Amino acid sequence: MTTTKFGEVMTPSWGRPLLWVAVLVSRSALIVGGLSLIGIGLNQTWYFEPTGEALEDARVGRLLILAGAVALIAAAGWARWMHTPIWACILVAAPAALVGGLSLLFENSLFPQLSALVAFPVALAGLISGIVLARPLLRAGSARRNASVGRHESD
Repeated sequence: MTTTKFGEVMTPSWGRPLLWVAVLVSRSALIVGGLSLIGIGLNQTWYFEPTGEALEDARVGRLLILAGAVALIAAAGWARWMHTPIWACILVAAPAALVGGLSLLFENSLFPQLSALVAFPVALAGLISGIVLARPLLRAGSARRNASVGRHESD
């Protein structure tokens, strides 16, 4: 492990971009996992006749929807912590508010399933925009290059 004269740990030149890719992949996996939990939960809350087994599946489905909503809220908070624009974070958290909120308010209706038709593509748009817009390493590197080019031109 190499350190500077101030005692800070130096990372190799490939370390920070690799770390950034790992963070983006894990945040994307959290979003996809949250959407999957909500989708599985919606599938289990879908029933035609309120038998004992169907009601038990619906209870488990609502818990899965809640777990997926918590995962999406955590992913939106994580994205905001990484300085992703607020609108991309809202897009990621939309299924948590729509599907999760409607499944809490209306237990025996199709409103959560219908809202998922709108909320899932919105969350995927937030996922893609979060991946595209959360690139501070590339922005910092391009700013340094532009500053050095400008300095050499003025000499």
